[in-house]
Amino acid sequence: MTKMISAEAFVRTMTAKRIYLAGFGGEPTAVIEALGQRPEILTGIIALGVWIPGVNRIDLGKAIPGAMFEAFFVGPSLRSAFDAGRVRFRPMHYSAIYEEFCHRRDIEQAIARVSPPKGGRVSLGTAHDFTPGLLAAGVPFAGMVDPATPFVANGITVEVSQLAALIDGPSPPITLPAEPDRAELKAVALHAAALVRDGDTIQTGLGSAPNAVLQALHGHAKLTLHGGMVTDSGLALLEAGVATRVTAGVAMCTGEWLQRLENDARISFRDVRATHSAAALANVGNLVAINSALEVDLFGQINGETIAGRQISGHGGLADFVRGARLSPGGRSIIVLGAKGERGAVSRVVPMLRAGTPVAVTRGDIDTVVTEFGVAHIRDTDIDTRAERLIAIAAPEFRDDLAVAWDEMRRKM
Repeated sequence: MTKMISAEAFVRTMTAKRIYLAGFGGEPTAVIEALGQRPEILTGIIALGVWIPGVNRIDLGKAIPGAMFEAFFVGPSLRSAFDAGRVRFRPMHYSAIYEEFCHRRDIEQAIARVSPPKGGRVSLGTAHDFTPGLLAAGVPFAGMVDPATPFVANGITVEVSQLAALIDGPSPPITLPAEPDRAELKAVALHAAALVRDGDTIQTGLGSAPNAVLQALHGHAKLTLHGGMVTDSGLALLEAGVATRVTAGVAMCTGEWLQRLENDARISFRDVRATHSAAALANVGNLVAINSALEVDLFGQINGETIAGRQISGHGGLADFVRGARLSPGGRSIIVLGAKGERGAVSRVVPMLRAGTPVAVTRGDIDTVVTEFGVAHIRDTDIDTRAERLIAIAAPEFRDDLAVAWDEMRRKM
């Protein structure tokens, strides 16, 4: 049996210079804290991870001083390091990140939070997303044992004897930020929920609007949940009999919901290849992908990463699910967003994305857009029809300006 050591002892003996630190609920908090106490060993270290804005909240630039970072999102946890030029930001889709991980040979150590051992094995607990790709590549894996992490029977487990280290690491739970209770989100959710049919398979992304949609689905029946993440709201659908089963890569659950992950046969955890890849999603019937956005322009292009040119997120799995829904028999995608931003001062339906804005979903991939003011079905429509429909779901006070802007753009085409 591999002997359990402290996070401090693990860091003292660590010689790896390129390390993977898991994100979501797999974040090895105790190890990160221990690294911060040993600045003398951090010179030349590159930390790699899929750290989620708003979820993984440790300021890594301050917690691991001197290290460089390779990241796929830029949020508050990396802002100081990004501004200091210490982040190699790589805009990649979830599916592409995972496939690369399966073949990485330069990563010397992977570290993730795991459950206490049971029967000679540990579970990846609430984060089964990317770590399996590194295991497939043969990267040495150190499991940081958090006593509160559940041993998920219907998920990915690792033999303790195969671990490079077993680290004693009680750590604070990783939780979602508190969801705002806003009237416009409830209106968005009701419009989106009306597009869901009994028997559909539902995927929802991060964000207040997709979570509100889950809460609005309690009048439905025979739903299946399939996606990157399951939350309390998703498990509430399972408990109520609205959903019949759940397949996810990670769980962001609290309290008793967390314990239900251990032995509920209706809940299974898989890696990103199984949750996000085009091949997997093409075999999921009636997949309804429900994801949020920051802006949509009148061409149907989606901004999901920047505000006024400032990087606040990354590609994530948005395009994987939008395109996967198209491949799914009977599938469709829904982009949900409030019509106004900056406390009502600006429209989030804009004439055209500003120059330099990364396009998260192209106009050729767009399907349906929902705001609190209605639903715009724009899949495969001509440019004038989609502009008309998107203007109709913008906040009323911005519609005239949007119509004028579209007319001016249209005359220059």
